[in-house]
Amino acid sequence: MKSRGWVVLLGLSVFSVALSHSAPALPDAQIAQPARQFSLPFAGEPSVNSWLLGQLYGNTTGAYRRRNTDYRSGQGIHFGMDFSAACGTPVLAIGDGVVSEVDGSHGSAPHNLVIEHAGNLASLYGHLLQRSSLRVGQRVKRGQQIGLSGDSQFTCISAPHLHLEIRDRSHQRFFNPVGFIAADWNTLALLGSFGRGYQRNLNNPRRWQSLEDQPSARRGGALLNNYALPFPVVLNDRALAYPNRIYRNNLSSTTDGENTIGTLFDISQAGCCVAPLWTKDSKRVMFIDKPTAEPAAIYSIDIANPKAVKREISSVVRLSPSEQFAILSGTPTRLEDLTSGERVSIASNAVFFSPSEKQIAWTTSNQSARFDTVQSNVFVADLIRKPRLQLKNTRVVATLYGGGLSGWLNEKELLLSGKRQANTRDRTLMRLELRSKNLKIFSSALNFRGITIAPNGQYVLYYIAFDSKTRNGLYLLNAQTGSTQKLPWFGAYRFRDANRVVFIPMKNDQTHILLEWDIRNAAQRKLVDLQTKVAVDDWQVSPNGSSMVFVSTSNRALQVVHLPE
Repeated sequence: MKSRGWVVLLGLSVFSVALSHSAPALPDAQIAQPARQFSLPFAGEPSVNSWLLGQLYGNTTGAYRRRNTDYRSGQGIHFGMDFSAACGTPVLAIGDGVVSEVDGSHGSAPHNLVIEHAGNLASLYGHLLQRSSLRVGQRVKRGQQIGLSGDSQFTCISAPHLHLEIRDRSHQRFFNPVGFIAADWNTLALLGSFGRGYQRNLNNPRRWQSLEDQPSARRGGALLNNYALPFPVVLNDRALAYPNRIYRNNLSSTTDGENTIGTLFDISQAGCCVAPLWTKDSKRVMFIDKPTAEPAAIYSIDIANPKAVKREISSVVRLSPSEQFAILSGTPTRLEDLTSGERVSIASNAVFFSPSEKQIAWTTSNQSARFDTVQSNVFVADLIRKPRLQLKNTRVVATLYGGGLSGWLNEKELLLSGKRQANTRDRTLMRLELRSKNLKIFSSALNFRGITIAPNGQYVLYYIAFDSKTRNGLYLLNAQTGSTQKLPWFGAYRFRDANRVVFIPMKNDQTHILLEWDIRNAAQRKLVDLQTKVAVDDWQVSPNGSSMVFVSTSNRALQVVHLPE
């Protein structure tokens, strides 16, 4: 009798699932509002040995690239939250509820699970390693193990992560988990993200640029992000229409004031802006905005006179470190000499300039079903300015799988990461000497994350996660000697100068603090308490190392703090 009852229940559940996918979306009045009523799907603190926040929910750059394919059913946005973790990591229920689907029809292969909660909410756990042992109709408690995390590409080396969604019970609406799950999201977003950053609509560049303001989505609705003026530009998609010449104002900066150490001050109005970038003289902060009816452009604020907001560059472009060249993203990408207005075409948006800017390098990649087997070719060319702007001696210097170019170490050497053969497990971090084509292998690991090169190219920072405990950690590489050391701290980092690193620890505190690591004597010291938190790892240290700019979570304004020497 019990067996027959279970068959009836299972049949009703299958019928219920099929019906729910075609049922009308529930109205707001019938859905519980976000009140941090759920917990995270993994136990313990985030680390290189446990889990890290991966792709964010919402209008991410990764989702925009695949808005017409993978994410079309969610109106083009990433309608879940991804958490990076090694295959086999226990996945926990985010709240009390009842199992409504085991390996339902939602995708999220290889296995998935859905739990229904109070308030007509449901949570989906995708990319599980194996079919969950739970049964449809079974009650679960918050924090109970419900499965094991897996890999969306079935290998446990390509893209191991958990995909988590919060939906309404009809499965027609998808919600931003940030308000529903009790977590320190801006600290989690400091490090680990593989979908870092949000796509911009240059017709309204301030919209949907924070963790909190990402839109809800409806199954099968019209695209939310079918932008006519997208930035960053996706190759072979939509190119921005640039004028015949990029115009730049020759702005003079105010003489520095007292530069009171440790004092934080707003340099922009609340809600403006994200992705700040310093000018090379460290006196102005640039950002993308559209405050008037004029097209979006790059504006700047003089930190000594924050009311002096100027339209610095007439179009949205990326600049070379010397600010002599502009990168005009598109298909093809064009490189403009801002002095002469001359342009050359390149087959990639990701252009790296050598220290002298007399050479450039870029990567082109083929499509692949697996992220770790994507073939990439690394190109180098001489950048000639006279008698006219041109590229000479363009050549392929390396072919890699699941990796590519990380940057220039110096005028003669590149830093690369990836696999030399597609079928191997580990990637390598290596130095390529351009003239001799000799490769120096520094390290091997499942993956290298957060690769950052010091201003003089001597040191490199990177971290390894979800490999083995002996390999996992944050590393400092001396690219000249090849020696590496595991650092005793973990957090979001930037080079302050050739020998100093500033970092924000991954700690769930009331505010973020900025610390410094001196490479020369392996000494750590506290620089400043930021008195707020940095939003989504959006911060930059000035080129001269004297100041830091960041997006504050308290008012969404740009804040600057002067750092002690």
